[in-house]
Amino acid sequence: MKPEPPLPTGELYERLGRQTSIALRGYSTVIVVSDNPTAAAQVAIGLARSEASHRRVVVGDLIGDLEPIRATASTDDSHGIYDSFVFGTSLERVMREVPGAENFSILTSGTESPALPEILGSHRWRRIASDFAETDALLLLVASPQAPALDKLAAQVDGVLLVGDLALENVPDAVLLARIPHPQVAPETAAAEEKIVAEPWWRSRGVTLATLAVLILAFAIVMLRPGGIARRSTADTVMLPEPVRDTTPPPRKPEMVVANPADSTTATAYSVEIVSTNTQEGANFTLRGLGAMTPAATISLVPIGETEAIWYKVHAGAFGDSAQAARLLRSLRRRQIVPDTEGIVVRTPLALRVDSVPSQAAVTQRTRAKIDSFTARGVAVYALTQRDGSARLYAGAFERPEQASLAATALRVAGLTPILEYRTGRVQ
Repeated sequence: MKPEPPLPTGELYERLGRQTSIALRGYSTVIVVSDNPTAAAQVAIGLARSEASHRRVVVGDLIGDLEPIRATASTDDSHGIYDSFVFGTSLERVMREVPGAENFSILTSGTESPALPEILGSHRWRRIASDFAETDALLLLVASPQAPALDKLAAQVDGVLLVGDLALENVPDAVLLARIPHPQVAPETAAAEEKIVAEPWWRSRGVTLATLAVLILAFAIVMLRPGGIARRSTADTVMLPEPVRDTTPPPRKPEMVVANPADSTTATAYSVEIVSTNTQEGANFTLRGLGAMTPAATISLVPIGETEAIWYKVHAGAFGDSAQAARLLRSLRRRQIVPDTEGIVVRTPLALRVDSVPSQAAVTQRTRAKIDSFTARGVAVYALTQRDGSARLYAGAFERPEQASLAATALRVAGLTPILEYRTGRVQ
């Protein structure tokens, strides 16, 4: 059977954009930056297609004539962001709807490149960002990391999404919302595809097996028909070739990629493992017994090696050092919530982010409401407050990326789009 060819790079970036859309929930104006402008545009389009299912999204080109954005707009009108800022035309006048995509519009760069200090540094962006926030819409601005006045633009929007491994040294105060690594197609997959394409038809596995079956059937008919070939001696026995075995290796499990590797050294890495059980009912019972007074309580589904066995681990707390986690464990034992013989401090720097709440008035109440809505759906999440006052909602706690694969699949089945991250922030 011919394996599926590797996806084109553009589709890979769009897929990564879709998968990362959860990181932008609650935000309204975001800059997408990459050392590869085309990749940034494709990620923005993937983000837009995902978010457009429940709110209005606009993708803007601040670099100049980016092909993915121009092709998505599907229009011959050359007016765009440059013309709006230079000639005073409203953005609505130069905005183009994407054919066949509801809630998705495009802002092309315009008759000239808008990557100018007077455009990127314009105070008009603050008003635009406010308009998008008031209507719960999303504006994605694709910009170059070397763009002039990028720091002034970043100061007027919610934050930045980075594609690749670059560091925004010229924008040190930008709020980093997420980072997407450049995807890589496995070289062995591409080599296998080339080999299959070059292989002649008569050497393919399907043809070989079919030919072998016909030869065996013909030989049997000739041997059994009256007057056929006489019984042969052992020396005359015809040796048929051995059956062709399928040596294709089993498909590899999808690799879990951490979205924010730069935060590994500052991650909230320690928690308390309350119990590890092989039944979900047992984990749920323990979680309910912890009550609302136990911070950051959650259930982590962890696969055991390559088997289908699962451990349901109940974790509590999210701390920057093990001493804080140890104090929580002592407190839980003193309050007789955890028996003296149970509970251990573990290092679990990774978690699956399922939502975000931007820094705004009543952020605590909004965060609590979101947690309650997830609880009603049977998803145990917890919130960590970030330095800018925003909150990130996480599910699970994991030591290594591969441990999160099963939990991520379960969340996707529940209709969520989890992002594997080094968890950051503090318990509310």
